[in-house]
Amino acid sequence: MHRLLLITGMALLASCAQQPTFGPGEPCVAPGFTVTDGFSGARRGDCTVLSANHVQLDIRPEDEGEINNSPWYAFRITPATSDSAAVTLAYEGGTHRYWPKISFDGDDWAPLPDSHVTAPEDGLRAELTVPLGEETVYVAAQELITPVTYEAWNRKLAAATGIPLRELGRSLQGRPIQVFDSNTDAKEVLLLLGRQHPPEVSGAIAFFAFAETVFGDGELARQFRNRFRIVAIPLMNPDGVVAGNWRHNMGSIDLNRDWGPFTQPETQLVQDLLDEFEANGQSLRMFVDFHSTDENYFYTQQEPTNPPGFTRAWLENAAERIEDYPFTNGEAPTKNPTVAKNYIYARYGIPAVTFEAGDETDRAAVRTAAPVFAEELMRLMLEQEY
Repeated sequence: MHRLLLITGMALLASCAQQPTFGPGEPCVAPGFTVTDGFSGARRGDCTVLSANHVQLDIRPEDEGEINNSPWYAFRITPATSDSAAVTLAYEGGTHRYWPKISFDGDDWAPLPDSHVTAPEDGLRAELTVPLGEETVYVAAQELITPVTYEAWNRKLAAATGIPLRELGRSLQGRPIQVFDSNTDAKEVLLLLGRQHPPEVSGAIAFFAFAETVFGDGELARQFRNRFRIVAIPLMNPDGVVAGNWRHNMGSIDLNRDWGPFTQPETQLVQDLLDEFEANGQSLRMFVDFHSTDENYFYTQQEPTNPPGFTRAWLENAAERIEDYPFTNGEAPTKNPTVAKNYIYARYGIPAVTFEAGDETDRAAVRTAAPVFAEELMRLMLEQEY
């Protein structure tokens, strides 16, 4: 009996010893498949092989200390013998937030079926069952929209519309930050900003549809551009997107808490742009900053703005035209002065809005609603005599 217990215990110890762990950047090789993270936007953490077709990934933020609960993950699974992969996401410094998406080409994405995802109420873990075929499958917290995607979109929009596209400057790691800039001599300005926070992909989708509308060929858009200068920066934080960061740029800073201090090269570029407006005698009239959160939400000022009541009228006008896109106008007193919209409001007294698209809002609904918001914004701004 004792000999049997000893043999069993030794077998268990040997089994535990056979669970190798691979660090970030190393291929995580299980008998049934391999998990890799060597691509733009990837974040995998340590990978421990638990069995032939089961691995655990430790999902950690980019920096130590308190960080926003935006636990990004993105990795590739290359099949060997298994027809499915069991993946445990073990969160450190955050809890389960994003519903897993899969893609077989890195371009077309779909949510993992409900039956393939389980997570306890505390959100500290999530269990995924990923179907495998003959090809590599990508798994990510949200669709991968990386600087390569932006470069292609930028070129396409510039070619289709003739709107000037230029490099505003460079990120901390030297990546280009590009800007669309139309009617640069106009005395009134609309400023649009995208992707300060890397995981906020639904906000990026909203930005694309919004910008395509204001730079489009419709009569309303042409009339608007005849009066207003439009400055649109699609991607503020390319370094963080490439690194798969939860929140920060590569200077370990939340860019949307760096307005006023302007300690980072990315936010300094916008500070220079604002100073340029003033030097040219131009007036910033409206600011829209695109983000994502757990619902469709607009962070707006409760305080009087110039013009008064503008944001409420804008959103009410849009709501009358929009179906299947419920949203909240979160009017509230201005608090943190280093948030972009709060800094802009404090400096200019104008409507400054954070446009938040829901993390899991249907992407077609986002693409349908954003042009309506753009049209109603242009229509209302054209009615104003500032």
